[in-house]
Amino acid sequence: MAQFDVHPNPDHTSRTQYPFVVCLQSGLLADRASQVVAPLVPRGGLATRTSRLAPVVTIDDAEYAVLVTSLETLPGNLLPHRIANLSPHREALLGAVDLLFYGV
Repeated sequence: MAQFDVHPNPDHTSRTQYPFVVCLQSGLLADRASQVVAPLVPRGGLATRTSRLAPVVTIDDAEYAVLVTSLETLPGNLLPHRIANLSPHREALLGAVDLLFYGV
């Protein structure tokens, strides 16, 4: 699995609200048993406006906000089907991670 790969949310209870997750973990650690992911929420479903901590991305002509403040780890074997890759949004995604952890 590659950094910025998008997968269907494997948690059936939250899949309606957060249909996808994106792997933010470096590809150098792709062989680890678990992966650090952030959920994606349809932009129209946000209670608050997007910010640098919730960059907006497009998948199949639909806009989603990446909720970097809601990071979690999931077993890699629950993420077998890649549906997209957000590498074109690399700068925004890493900027959100930098802001979350380093304040820059």
